[in-house]
Amino acid sequence: MKGYYHISSHGLEKNDIFKKKEDFVAGMNDIAICVLGFDVIILCFCLMSNHFHFVLYGTLSECRRFSEEYKRRCAMRMKLAGGEVQGMRGVEVQIALVDSQEYLENVIAYVLRNPLAAGILLLPYHYPWSSAALYFNDRVHQTWESLNEMSERKRFRILKSRVPVPDSYLVDGQGMILPSCYVDSKAVEQVFRHPSRFMMSLARKVENDVEIQFGVAGQVSMTDQEIMTQLGDLIRNEFRKESLSELSMEQRIRLCLLMKRNFRAGIKQIARITRLDPETVAKVV
Repeated sequence: MKGYYHISSHGLEKNDIFKKKEDFVAGMNDIAICVLGFDVIILCFCLMSNHFHFVLYGTLSECRRFSEEYKRRCAMRMKLAGGEVQGMRGVEVQIALVDSQEYLENVIAYVLRNPLAAGILLLPYHYPWSSAALYFNDRVHQTWESLNEMSERKRFRILKSRVPVPDSYLVDGQGMILPSCYVDSKAVEQVFRHPSRFMMSLARKVENDVEIQFGVAGQVSMTDQEIMTQLGDLIRNEFRKESLSELSMEQRIRLCLLMKRNFRAGIKQIARITRLDPETVAKVV
């Protein structure tokens, strides 16, 4: 079943995901590329130097897959840019179901207020690495270029990918795909219904309310089938193996921890999927 989900990565303590302007531009373009591969709608997002936030509409499985792919692309870019071997490894991406209209309004405001809450002295809609400027704003970008009208070489230089993109994808002068091309701003406008309500939400300190709610709602569980659809990728990425049957006992123990962290799976669920004794799993997780 589809619903609204708040996705947040835990902040890196010793490094930054986005260190300079070019990193943020690449991070914005990664969002535009990632969303093409999953059945999700982006309502809003915000990229901070050491973490990121999204509010998505879709199934839990698709939203989780989107977030893991975005995390993977961030890790690849960090490694290519600075030789950062660890990248995003060990960074938890938390996902929480947004189960009420009030929570939806608050969490959108929370995501867009992130720069302000972090002490950046800019109004949310002036922060360039979020979707805040899109809502209740009919301003048209004066300079843009269609990606599909560029040479293949120039397009690859911007995207770092050969993924086909829609004709609607436009880029600005700094090579950034306009967020209006991939964010459903109208959906957010329907949530708030009026600019004044949206502005009031951005003016309120909603951080405490959302973080308390996030702590409770963050315990979203996945079915065995949902986990199994993503388990193969996890095994390939972490162990360079093709299936669970190829893992050693030591690797299966490690897999238990990864399933607990990545999928919030319980002891019995992990035991069923890994075919380990529940007592063994309990000692590990």
